[in-house]
Amino acid sequence: MKKLPHHLLLITCMFVAPFLFCKKQVDYAKLVEHNHLPSLSLNVSSSNIALYQANANQNAIRFDWGYRGENVTDAVYYVLEFSLKQDQFAFPVELPVGNSMSVTLAVEQLNELLLRMIEPGDADDIAVRIKYMRQVSYNQKVASNEEIFYSDQILLKVTTYRPIITYASPNFLTLPGNYQSWNPLLAPKIVSKPGMNEFEGYVYFPIEYPQFLFVSGNLWSDFVFGHIGHNMFGVNGTSLSIFGGKGTYLIRASRNTNTWSYTKVYSWGLNGSAVPSNGEQDPELTQDPTNRCIWTLNINLAEGDLFFRANNNNDIKMGNLWPGTDHIPDYNSDPIHIGKAGNYTIELDLSFPGNYMFHVHRNLK
Repeated sequence: MKKLPHHLLLITCMFVAPFLFCKKQVDYAKLVEHNHLPSLSLNVSSSNIALYQANANQNAIRFDWGYRGENVTDAVYYVLEFSLKQDQFAFPVELPVGNSMSVTLAVEQLNELLLRMIEPGDADDIAVRIKYMRQVSYNQKVASNEEIFYSDQILLKVTTYRPIITYASPNFLTLPGNYQSWNPLLAPKIVSKPGMNEFEGYVYFPIEYPQFLFVSGNLWSDFVFGHIGHNMFGVNGTSLSIFGGKGTYLIRASRNTNTWSYTKVYSWGLNGSAVPSNGEQDPELTQDPTNRCIWTLNINLAEGDLFFRANNNNDIKMGNLWPGTDHIPDYNSDPIHIGKAGNYTIELDLSFPGNYMFHVHRNLK
């Protein structure tokens, strides 16, 4: 066989050898990247928890985890995953914890996290697990499921609460009037976000000719505002009047412009792709006879979106700002998404100004 000249052999080695060496390095790196991490053991301080707003700043639960019989020298990234037991992590709520191997959550933190899955005030079974991966895989945005690992799940029974924001003076106005014996201590309120001076709330008037005043506090010795012409209010004014008869009203007042308005709410209904068609009429919620600022409905919904609409039009329309996990209705916002068709109980609670809440609960057969 004819041999290659020495100079050609040298040139060939110079070009081919580096490619062989690089190929070997890539394979080795890939092999290391996909080595399995050892199993984790997830522990929890308590498995049955009732959450209360009065304890908001107290510790509610501690999670910690460790490897079973092995030490890991690589940097590892951890994420706590929460899921309704019946959903089996199909739609997990995630809490990244970095490279920590334990985390303690306060009552308020845990409640806010679980309200994405559990209706306020309800109790449900929650599955928890750790999702983990090498830090290098996380930095590379995790190329495939081969690089993600999970601990065994543990089960919790948790009862959530409805968080109530307290509005201090001057962020509320009371509405004492002839419909409640002119008692500012017991009068309903409308509220404003701090510093905004734009107040609103839903108020039920049980008489045909309601009259009232705005009081910046709970006592007659506080600033009192009344009618001073057209839709204006100010000090030394006369009584403000409602001319629509008894019923539930959206009351708004601006201390920036000293104007006020009222809109009678004849009905609340549902509208959107998740709602069965009823011609041009929205399916209506039923007003609670004991609290006229709460409405409920049992209805079959399709997968899709829905809005709450007052009076069968878009003048007062509520959805939920994306990502839609707080159960707080927002005006003229994103729709509320229904992820699974079924029978639902819907509730719209506007009884606490500044603390509006809705519930969309799927009824299991």
